[in-house]
Amino acid sequence: MPIVMGKEEWSRIVSWTDAGRENAESLRKKEYIQYLHDTSRAMTKSWPNSLENVNKRNEELRRARVEAAEQANANFYKKYVRRKRQEQQRLLHGARDAMFKNKDTPKMFLRAVLETVTQKEREEQLKFFRVLRHQEAEQKRQDDEETARKAKEWNELMETRKRRRFEANKQHQREIVDQAREVAERNMKEYETELNLQKIDNMKADEQMAAIKKFEQDFKAAEKARILADMQRSRQEAEARRGEREARERMDERLLEVLRRSQARVDSKRKQTEKEIQAEKLRVLEKISSKLESGDAAREAREQEILDKAVKEKEQKAEALRQERLEKQARLKRERLRLQQEFLREEERRLRHEHATRAWHLANRFKNLEIYEDYLAKQREEKERKTKEHREELLRLWKEREEREARERAERLHFYGEEAERKLREEEQRTLAHAALLLEEARRHARPEHALLRAVDRYCKQQRLYPLPPLPAALQKHFPHYAPENRAQSDENTAKSQQRNGLDGHAGDTNVAQEKTPEQDYKRRGPANGLQTKSAEEGASLPPIKAAVGGKPEGGK
Repeated sequence: MPIVMGKEEWSRIVSWTDAGRENAESLRKKEYIQYLHDTSRAMTKSWPNSLENVNKRNEELRRARVEAAEQANANFYKKYVRRKRQEQQRLLHGARDAMFKNKDTPKMFLRAVLETVTQKEREEQLKFFRVLRHQEAEQKRQDDEETARKAKEWNELMETRKRRRFEANKQHQREIVDQAREVAERNMKEYETELNLQKIDNMKADEQMAAIKKFEQDFKAAEKARILADMQRSRQEAEARRGEREARERMDERLLEVLRRSQARVDSKRKQTEKEIQAEKLRVLEKISSKLESGDAAREAREQEILDKAVKEKEQKAEALRQERLEKQARLKRERLRLQQEFLREEERRLRHEHATRAWHLANRFKNLEIYEDYLAKQREEKERKTKEHREELLRLWKEREEREARERAERLHFYGEEAERKLREEEQRTLAHAALLLEEARRHARPEHALLRAVDRYCKQQRLYPLPPLPAALQKHFPHYAPENRAQSDENTAKSQQRNGLDGHAGDTNVAQEKTPEQDYKRRGPANGLQTKSAEEGASLPPIKAAVGGKPEGGK
């Protein structure tokens, strides 16, 4: 929007813009100062102890030190990077080896190796056991001979001992018979003595039992007499307690009667005393009232005077408050009038300024119509330019996105196709090479190979490395280039040179599928009941089906 201003303001703005120009005198001064500076630099340029040369020499020394330090740091960093790279490669190799050994197949091979070691140890144990059995048999034969010799000597010794023992037993039996006769006689004497003592003990026991029975009868009679005397004494004591309780109850009744009488007498005395006190109070009050009747008139006059004075003061305070309220209302009214007049004056100034501004805008609107049309034209051109640039940018981004997606798709197909198949074949070859090394080690140490061969066979079956059976006759015409392959043996050159794409066979292989004879076709149409019909599609041939699977390198024999 254009701005309207006067000549004075425009000239002041022009004078501000011209203030930066230099005159001839100032230019000459600057040139002279520059000449002196250049002359001084030329004079001091060859001085060895000048400030500039000293600073330059110090700067060169500093740069030499910095370069030497940077070179030392670079050499150290190269050595450090080389050492770290070697360490990283060593760690990476160890990690790959650990990852490879932690997989199922190496673990299976390890179990097979452990089994071969166990079998080797078992064979050695069996050999050792055979040697031990031979040694035990020889030792048993020697022990048997020694036992037979010792048994013969022992039997002879036993015969001699038996003969001597027989003679000693005969002598001992004779002695025992004599001792038994003596013992029988002594026992008979002891038995008769014991029998007599028992008779005496029985008579004494009868006497004691009679004494005990008599004591019990006397004790029972004395106990009965004691219990009867106790019962009579307890009956007498109960009668005495009952008499005492009755006497106590009669005494309590007399005491209660005396208490009631004394309480009635105290109540009558208290009532009489209260009546006397009330009469005395009335008499005292009458005396006081007779004394106060004489001073009531003077007191009432004094109270009336005080009351009039208080009423007058109250009226004066009320009048002062009313006057103050009227003055406040008048002051507020004057303030409102003043504020209203100021508001009206301010509103008048605002309306005058608004009217002048509106008139100025109306005047400038007609002046700026052409400028406004040019502005709209520029806006339209700018919009068209931006629209075109935006369309071109969208097309460029769309093309870049399609190229990026195509590139990512190709990379993904390569990664999950040929690359994945190559890695799988490399993993298989590495596993088979590992198994071959284990077999060679087992042969070198003369260990059984059956467990390792069984593990390799299991791995080949799991990974389908053995050649699969040929396709059925119905599918052979759709996959003419398919042929079974054997990847159970490692051959890296063949694996790298040949490619396979799912069921779509090799490009250079021959068709090994057998052709079906008319007789076989006839048998496959239905049961052999003479009602077979010719298929309407017998003469038609379908194109071969291409499986969309990534290529796989062939293992080969």
